[in-house]
Amino acid sequence: MEALKETTYRKPSYRKQVERLLRDYPVLKIAVENGESKDLFPSCTPMYEERVSGGHKEYQSTTERYGVRRANKQLQVKRIEKALAILDLDERYLIEERYMKLSPPLDQEIQIRFSWSESTYRRIKRRALRKLAVALNIL
Repeated sequence: MEALKETTYRKPSYRKQVERLLRDYPVLKIAVENGESKDLFPSCTPMYEERVSGGHKEYQSTTERYGVRRANKQLQVKRIEKALAILDLDERYLIEERYMKLSPPLDQEIQIRFSWSESTYRRIKRRALRKLAVALNIL
């Protein structure tokens, strides 16, 4: 008789990436909002550093690096917000409750709050994360 093999579920890599983005979203949004309250450009003296790559030199200032980082954060927040707009109402509630809070509730708490069975909860979550992966060009 063949021994029973225990199969373990492994999340698809796209789900891990989407979940990481969603978990980072609240902090990223706060950083963007705090940055918008300041001046458009930081009050610092640009310092240039020389970088050598591929046999040629290029110069980049600290002000430029700061601006690029801030623009990337703003772009990331806008991309996530646009992706959330494509979700159904149930999917959006689930994602907002589970990932978009600084102290998110457990899966079971969300299931009870919305009166969903575990299979319904998992189905909605799987569908929402797949839609977000497509919208965010991860999948």
